Amino acid sequence: MSVEEALAILDIALQQERLNDVQEIVFRCCWEGQTYAEIADSAGYDPGYIKDVGSKLWQLLSESLGEKVSKSNLQAVFRRNLYRLSTPQELPSPLPPSSLSLSPQPPAPSAAPPPHCDW
Repeated sequence: MSVEEALAILDIALQQERLNDVQEIVFRCCWEGQTYAEIADSAGYDPGYIKDVGSKLWQLLSESLGEKVSKSNLQAVFRRNLYRLSTPQELPSPLPPSSLSLSPQPPAPSAAPPPHCDW
């Protein structure tokens, strides 16, 4: 799975939320296996700040995906959630199940016998 595919899944998992620019940098670089120090150096941020952004990002992803996400298990978690998050969820039908039948329903039995019975 590529980082772009993972980000697409992330958009689905986060629903209305979006990553800010620094969170996306941390996500992309961690996906590629970079350390926080390498990310900070290449992006021009303090390593402590990048580590803090990473920690909060993993917490956000853990809540959204329903399992613990960390820098070390990031790719494994996304592989496990690939199918669940990339297929549309079944939408509930607005009609009750009994109205979904295509065969006609027999009339309800009545207590009175038919009016003209020959027996």
